[in-house]
Amino acid sequence: MLRISSLLLATGLFSCSSYSNAKASSEDKIPVENIVPTKDQKDRRMQSEAYCKAHGIPVYTNPNSLFVDSEAEASFRTKDEVVDRALALCYIGLKSEGLEQRYLAKMDADFHISSKLTPTEQGYARAKRPTEQQKTDAGWRYESLHVMLWALGFVDTLSYPDRMCNVASDVKIIHDLSENDFREKAKLRSKKEILDQADLILRLNWACTDARMKQKPNPGNLDRGVVFERHYSFNWLIKYMDQEWDDVTTDT
Repeated sequence: MLRISSLLLATGLFSCSSYSNAKASSEDKIPVENIVPTKDQKDRRMQSEAYCKAHGIPVYTNPNSLFVDSEAEASFRTKDEVVDRALALCYIGLKSEGLEQRYLAKMDADFHISSKLTPTEQGYARAKRPTEQQKTDAGWRYESLHVMLWALGFVDTLSYPDRMCNVASDVKIIHDLSENDFREKAKLRSKKEILDQADLILRLNWACTDARMKQKPNPGNLDRGVVFERHYSFNWLIKYMDQEWDDVTTDT
């Protein structure tokens, strides 16, 4: 089992301070679907919009657009897929913070990380001198890890996305367990829970995108980087357009 000293856990090594909000323009698209929503889609939208209005966040007004799939039609990642993704994201995040190679190698051996990395992540993992942009992008993966830990039941709630996650707490969850223990303790949340959060973050991402296009501040004091990463993660969890991790988009 991976053993990183408690001193390292307590230091800025696991901080989120190196993140930036530089994100691609693929979010700028406006949804053009014209669908007839199911009851659960309409109920989910009403719940998300009530949340938005309570936090002063504008909502998308077209009643026949901007929905996640219904519970009957949606596809979801398996528990093992989410476990593997969480472990890979933890490793990538730790590398972005400059964790010593001997610790990274130990984690790779204990958690079989190499087989869990995407092609892009493999390239980053092998890089002896990654660029600052690579490190920044990898650092944001902690926010995606946070979503995976929530989806697996290790994190009770996803807090209001106006600040970054507590990295030390999230890393400690994995640090304290073997791969088998982590997998056995994981309990994938229900389809409804995942879709509820996917719908909410879809709308928060739209609100941030709309504000950016209008050159306005993010509404509700949202952290656009955190919103983006959560949206990216939920698109993967619900198999948005059957995309793999390296290909996931957050088009609204």
